[in-house]
Order: sequence, then structure tokens, then C-alpha cells
Amino acid sequence: MSPAEQEIGARVDALAQTLEGEEFVAAVRRLAEGLDTDERAVLQEVLLERAAEEEDLRRAVRRRFAEKGWTRRTLARLERLWRDDRADAVAAAIQAGPDGAEALAEELDVLRRNPGRAALVLDELSRHGDDRVRAWVPGAAAEALGDGCSRLVLSMTRDRDPRVRDAAVSALVGLGPEVARPVLPSLRRRLHSSSVAERISAMQALADAGDVTALGVIEDRAASAELPEERDAAHLAAVALRERSA
Repeated sequence: MSPAEQEIGARVDALAQTLEGEEFVAAVRRLAEGLDTDERAVLQEVLLERAAEEEDLRRAVRRRFAEKGWTRRTLARLERLWRDDRADAVAAAIQAGPDGAEALAEELDVLRRNPGRAALVLDELSRHGDDRVRAWVPGAAAEALGDGCSRLVLSMTRDRDPRVRDAAVSALVGLGPEVARPVLPSLRRRLHSSSVAERISAMQALADAGDVTALGVIEDRAASAELPEERDAAHLAAVALRERSA
């Protein structure tokens, strides 16, 4: 299964967890509108696969209890299809702080070995109510899914919490210039943010991404920023970008 199939399949499964009938169809239609032509083809394959699975389940229901252990097997299959409770274990380990570090490392290792499961778990965690949990997701997604995490992590660059946004940007930049390209315009806008921390974070990310188009603005910050920490950050970013453009 390709990274695109894993990611889109996880999103379909996540929608199916909470929606049904016309609401599910409408949500899938909105998902399709945000995909390119190749990704829509993948979505079609995922939906056909899910439909086949559902038909299998319907046939099993018609058989009712003709087979010994039918209820146990069918419920187990439904649970595998629509939810992975590893998300709860991961969230608990993150929330435990240092006490949960060992458990969290074990959970991440499981996700690395099973990208399909990782896509589903990470998609669920990306909507968790705890900012600490969401902030963990981008880096873990990059480790477990590689480039296949790009759409999920890109959506997290618009999170309400700045720590989550920064973590998402850092993960995309770490995956290389091509993966980071969609977020560069947003980073350039952040150079003009009212928040010093956000401006510094944007400069560092743009330097890591090698975005030389931002060099002029960053050089201005290095020369004119009021706070020394911003001037220092701008100077370092400008040096890195000048080396890229040399």
C-alpha cells in the first residue's frame, strides 16, 4: 500500500467513525474536492475497497449466528476497520510527561513498523483536545510515514495552538524542500507577524527550507529589529540563506 493510500484510507476511516449516510457522503465529497487528479483516483480505490468490506459484513450479518464465534469475529473486524485504540495509549503516554517516555517510545516503534496503523492513529491524534498531544503528532508522522504524512501535517500548520503549528512546519521542512513548498507562503507572511516568537520561528524555518526569496526581508530584520534576539536570529538565517544562494 502506498503512502497516499494509507493517508487517504485513514481519513476515510476517520470520517466513517463519526458520520454515516448522507453526512458521510458529503464529507467524502469535500475531501475529494481538496485532492488532485491522482489522489482522487486513490480515493476511488479506497472507497471501492471499503464498500467491498461492508458488503462482506452485510453477508456475514445475513448468516447471523450460523458460524460459531460469528459475533466475536465480526465485532473485532469492525473495531479494526473503524478505530484503533492505540491512539488512547499514545495520548496517555504523552500526557504522563517524563513518566510516560518509555511507553511513548514503544508506541512510536509500533507505528513505525505499521504505517497503515500509524496513519489512522496519527489522524485521530491530530484532532485531540490536548495541545501537547497534537504537538507530538507532526514529528511522529514524519518518522512513521515519511513523505506520506504531508497532507496530514500540512493541515496542522493551521492549528489554533502556535506550538502545534511550529511542530508541523518543522516536520515538513525536515522532509525536504519539495514537501515544505506548500507552507512557504505562510512562513513568509509570518515574518510580518506581531509576535516576535512567530517571526523568529518563521525565519528559522525559511532558512532550513532554503527559501532564498525571503532573504531580503530577513536581512532587513537583521539590521533593524528592536530586540537583540530577533536580530541574532535574522542574522543566522540570512547567513544560511546567502550560503544557499552562493
